[in-house]
Amino acid sequence: MTHVQNVDGQGQLLIGDRVSPISYHVAVARRGEGYTAKVEIQAPRDWLLRQGFETRATLVFASGERAELEHDGRLDVSESISVILQAEPLEYKDLQKLIEAFPEADGGVN
Repeated sequence: MTHVQNVDGQGQLLIGDRVSPISYHVAVARRGEGYTAKVEIQAPRDWLLRQGFETRATLVFASGERAELEHDGRLDVSESISVILQAEPLEYKDLQKLIEAFPEADGGVN
């Protein structure tokens, strides 16, 4: 796997029935003929707890695609004040599919 690009985007975080705007970070890597995108967000622990977050949330990208974000174990006040939630790596068979999911990556990936 070869790292290609880092990009940031704006999406919606869905926790239960609550939707909140949030920034996300994507690390794109080339894997054979396709691409892998590792997505994560960083959010304040207390804000996540007030939203009702426990272990999982759904990130909705501007493209409409979704990814499940997870925290390792149940989030509580003993955690760091800033929490990183990550999705399983997303696989795309070609550059066009990657750009459809992450338009913000257009122009920076070969």
